[in-house]
Amino acid sequence: MLCFRPFLFSFFFCAVSAVSAGAQQSPVHMELAELTRVALERNLEIAAQSYETRASDAQVSGAYGIYDPVAEAEAALGVSREFSNISVISTSDVNEVKYRRLNLSLSQLLPTGARASASFTNGRDDSNNNILAIDPYYDSTLKFSLVQPLLRDRGRTVTERGILFAIKERQISVQNLRARAFDVLSRLRNVYHNALRLRQNLEYRQASLDLAREILRDNKARLESGVLPPVEVLEAEVGVKQRERDLLDARRAYDDALDQIALLVRSDRPVAPADLELERQPVHFREEQGFASALRQRPEIMQQMRLIERLDIEGEVARNQVLPRVDLAAEYSHRGFDDRYADTVGDLADDDLANWQVGVELSYPVGNRAARNDLTRVRLLRRQQSVLLNQLKEEVRIEIRAALRQIEVSDKIVDVTRTGRRLAEEKLDNLLKRQKVGLATTRDVLEGEQDLAAANFDETAALADYNNAVTDYLRISGLLLEQAGVRFIAQVRKDEDGPLLGMETP
Repeated sequence: MLCFRPFLFSFFFCAVSAVSAGAQQSPVHMELAELTRVALERNLEIAAQSYETRASDAQVSGAYGIYDPVAEAEAALGVSREFSNISVISTSDVNEVKYRRLNLSLSQLLPTGARASASFTNGRDDSNNNILAIDPYYDSTLKFSLVQPLLRDRGRTVTERGILFAIKERQISVQNLRARAFDVLSRLRNVYHNALRLRQNLEYRQASLDLAREILRDNKARLESGVLPPVEVLEAEVGVKQRERDLLDARRAYDDALDQIALLVRSDRPVAPADLELERQPVHFREEQGFASALRQRPEIMQQMRLIERLDIEGEVARNQVLPRVDLAAEYSHRGFDDRYADTVGDLADDDLANWQVGVELSYPVGNRAARNDLTRVRLLRRQQSVLLNQLKEEVRIEIRAALRQIEVSDKIVDVTRTGRRLAEEKLDNLLKRQKVGLATTRDVLEGEQDLAAANFDETAALADYNNAVTDYLRISGLLLEQAGVRFIAQVRKDEDGPLLGMETP
C-alpha cells in the first residue's frame, strides 16, 4: 500500500541544496514509475477532487440516518377552562381542569417501509367538577403500533432510495477522481517523454557546438599555415555563434519541461527524467480488446452507466408512487387509571384495560398527475441517457481506431527518421573527409552538421510522438492506470484533512 509519507517526500522535494544565491537548483532525477506514484499522491488537482469524493462518502453515511430511531419527549403543564352545562351538580359555571402531561415515544423505520413505534403517555388531571368520582386522577398508556404500506412506499428500494441515490453519486464522484488521475498521468507521461526528447536534443546541440568549435580551431590553424582563406574562419565563427544560440534555446526548452514535471508532482526543485533515452517499446494492441477494456474502465462510460442505474432506481420509485396508498395499521396498548400514580403504572401490567386495533387505511389522489408525470419524466431521461451512452461507445470505438492508426504511423515515422539520421551521419562524415583534402568548404561541413542535428531532432521527436501515441491509446482504452500498476482503494479516514483514497501497486 502506498500512503502519504511526509518525511520521505520532504527529503526528496523540500530539501534545498547548498548552492550560491541566485543559482539554479540542480534537478532531482526520477524514473517514470516513481514520478507516476508521486504525482498521483501529491498532485493538487487530484487532492481537490478527493474532497468531493470525501463529501460523497459523508452523504452516503448520512443517508443511512433514515434508520436512526427517533426519540420524542413531551412535558406540559396547563389549565383548561370551559363553560359547564351541568350546573345543578357542579359548584361553578366554569369547568376548570388543571393538567400535567409527560409523554415519551420511540419510533423506528424498517426496510420494508413500515414504521414501528412504542409510546408511554402519562397525565394528571385535577378538576373543579365534583361529578368525578376520582379527582385528581392519573391516566397512563403504554402503546405499541405498526404501520406497514402494502402498495405505495412498500419495499426496500423505495425506503432506501436516498441511500441508493447517494451511493450512485459517490460512484460517479469516484469516476471523477479516476478521470482526474487519467488526465494528470497522461500529461505527466507526455511531459516526461517531451523532456527526454529535449534532453537528447540538448545533447545533440552541445555536440554540434563542440564540432563547430573544433572546425574553427582547425580553420584558424590552417589559416596561420597559409593554406586556408580568411573567409573560411569567418564561416566557422558564424557557425559557432549560431550553435551557441541553438544551445541556449534547447536549454531553455528543457528547463521549461522540467518545471512542468515539477508542477505535476508539486516539487520546489526541477524534476528531470532518469538517465534514460527514448525507446520504442513494441506494443500489440487490438481494437476489440481496447474497446472491451474501455467499456469496463473508461471513467466517462462508467459515469454514464451510473447515471442510467440511478435513473433505473428513480423509475422503480416512480412506478411505486403511482400506486394508491394502502397501509395496514396495527395497535396494541395497556392503560392504567387511578388516583395514585403508582397504582396507575401498576395497572399497565394487567389486561383489564388492554386495547387493540387492526385496520387498513386507503388514500389516493384523484388523477394522480404528479406521480404519473414524474414516471414519464424518468422514462424519457432514461432513454436519453441510453442514447448518450451508445453515442459515447461509438465515439470511443472511433477514438481507439484513430489511436491505433496513430501508433502505426508513428512507428513508421520512427523508421523513416532513423534512416534519415543515418544518412545525415554518412554525409557529414564524407564532408569532413573531403574538407581535409580541400574538396569541401566550411559552409558545406556546417550545413551537413546542421542537417544531422535536424535529423537527430526529427528522430527523437518521432520517438516521443510514438510514446505519446501509446499513452493516448492507454487513456482511450481505460488501461492507463492499470498499465502504470495503479488502482484506487477507498480509505475512510477519521481526520477531515487526510486522504480519502490511497494507491497501491502490485
